[in-house]
Amino acid sequence: MFICSYLCAKILNLENMNIEHLLVNDLLKGKVILAVDAGDLREFGLALIAEASAKPQQTDEKMLSADEVCKVLGISSNSLWRWGKSGYLKGQKVGRKVFYRKSDIDALQGK
Repeated sequence: MFICSYLCAKILNLENMNIEHLLVNDLLKGKVILAVDAGDLREFGLALIAEASAKPQQTDEKMLSADEVCKVLGISSNSLWRWGKSGYLKGQKVGRKVFYRKSDIDALQGK
């Protein structure tokens, strides 16, 4: 297996490329099976962690339950359900319950 990996790398001139470079440039196009050693896997993991930490962190936004939204907007639960189905006001399901972002509710109220 090592000899085949070494020969494939030599033939394709990939010995100096890292995993991220291969993925970004799509050089292999699914035609070659890569053997990954622990160092390459560690490098790829660190690159993923760096990419995730570079993204802006989500702020802790207040979430309202369906009952709270109905009271704030003065609508029935049936209207809220229809708004969710139509995409007018999307909620996020947590377990069996649906919660709504306070910022979305404020936007509907024009605040």
